Amino acid sequence: MPSPAPASPVPFRFEVSTPLRWVDVDSEGIVNNAVYLSLVEQARFAYFEHLALLTGGKVPFVLADARMTFVRPGRLGMEVVTAARVSRLGRSSFDMAYEVRGDAEVLVRSTAVLVFVGSDLRPVSIDPKTRAEIAAFEGLPVASADGPVG
Repeated sequence: MPSPAPASPVPFRFEVSTPLRWVDVDSEGIVNNAVYLSLVEQARFAYFEHLALLTGGKVPFVLADARMTFVRPGRLGMEVVTAARVSRLGRSSFDMAYEVRGDAEVLVRSTAVLVFVGSDLRPVSIDPKTRAEIAAFEGLPVASADGPVG
C-alpha cells in the first residue's frame, strides 16, 4: 500500500461541503474516482462565487491540466468537504490546489492549472480586479508575472 501524500504546507482559506449521492459510489459503496474531479470543479466554482468574481455565472477560464492523488477511499455517508486555494498567479494562468476530505480525513489531493481566455478561447491576461481579489484573499503578490501570456 502506498504511503499517504504529505499534508499541505499552506492552509486552505476556503472550503465547501458537498453531499455525496448514491450515484457517486460503486456497488461496494466506494466513491468512484471520476466523482472527485466533479467535486473539485464544484469547489472551484464556489470559490470564485465566494470572491464575487463570476459575471452571470460565467467562468472566464479553462482547465489546462488536472492531477489527482488518491489517498484513501471515500464512502457513501461521509461528510465531504473540498478545500480550495489559488497557489500561483501567472500572467494569464493560475494554479489551484485542493483537498477532498471525508469525515475530516484527506481522501484526495489535487492540483489544476487554469488559463483565462477571451471569447476566441485564446489566453488573455488576468484582469487587475480578479488578480487583486485573489491575491488579497490568498495573501499572494498582486504583480503579474513577467514574460509572455501563460
